[in-house]
Amino acid sequence: MSARYTLPQHPAFSDPLSKEDLYTLVARGSLARGEMCMDEATGHMHTVGELVSGMRRPSASSGQARIARPMYREISPDTELPEEPEAEAEEEVEEEADEAASEEDKDDDFDYSPSGEIILHHAHPSWLGYTKALILCLLLTVAGGLLCVIQLEYGIIALLCASSTLIAVGIARYSHDYIVTRERVELIWGIIGRSSKEARICDIRSIDVYESGLKGLLGLGTIDFSTAANAGIEVQFKDMRRAHVVKDLVRKLQRGVDPTDD
Repeated sequence: MSARYTLPQHPAFSDPLSKEDLYTLVARGSLARGEMCMDEATGHMHTVGELVSGMRRPSASSGQARIARPMYREISPDTELPEEPEAEAEEEVEEEADEAASEEDKDDDFDYSPSGEIILHHAHPSWLGYTKALILCLLLTVAGGLLCVIQLEYGIIALLCASSTLIAVGIARYSHDYIVTRERVELIWGIIGRSSKEARICDIRSIDVYESGLKGLLGLGTIDFSTAANAGIEVQFKDMRRAHVVKDLVRKLQRGVDPTDD
């Protein structure tokens, strides 16, 4: 049988109470942790804080002492304390915790910028944007293959030139980052020293997309972001795929639509 305690200084609580009862009264603000209570079995006095320290909120399924339990009352004997719908409250808390967990899981699907903003879109210039360099690389590769049959040394030199051209294109591509967050669009470029230009979403006045020529046929476009503070182009995303998708994304952000809810 669990221990029972009485509150000599509070005649409003005349019936013996369990630790769970004391915890509930403290949680409701009806009883202070510094109040003294007496153990009916031993007669020893304890503070309420000593008894409820480290306890968790009792669940509805674990409350054996709730059978035939009198209604709790506030310290004033004239005021009745309404019963607390603990089962409903616990269900609401669990639902809120599940919603918070789902929000965290949803945000975990995105990368974060160094400033802690969720990156909604991150891209580099397309390989097809370096058409001339790629054609040169292809010609050098073909020439190297033919020269290897005629004279091996010249063939190796041509293949090394082709490899160097391809590596240079890769470095140039990956040294440019196009980033869109909820707050800004940003262009970052550079290899050793990184430079950047950005424009806040709320300041963007116009978004121009250009797709023309061979690059337009290949699905590449250039996006120019202009702001009210500058008459020219503030940020430019050059030779990128799905340019119109990025434009629509920025327009949604300007209208206050959160793309992460999709």
